[in-house]
Amino acid sequence: MKKEYLLTFSSFYKAKYAQEKITELGVRCTVKRAPSEIVTSCGYAIYLKTEDINRVLSIFDGEILTVKGVFMIDSSSGSTQYRKISF
Repeated sequence: MKKEYLLTFSSFYKAKYAQEKITELGVRCTVKRAPSEIVTSCGYAIYLKTEDINRVLSIFDGEILTVKGVFMIDSSSGSTQYRKISF
């Protein structure tokens, strides 16, 4: 079952570059404004659904680009909650 994730970056340009890299894996994703409760600098993040977040994160190994935060999105309780996960 696919889960929803949000990836944060230090700038809009890094988020756009990451979107290109993730799309190359065949994973659909979008760059949108990040919720203000989880970011302090860049206001943009990548939203995606995947069964294997580790596969997505592996494309950043050895890259100059780094992910600032990875959050699992949980909407099961009726309100959207963001749970930070370690990677």
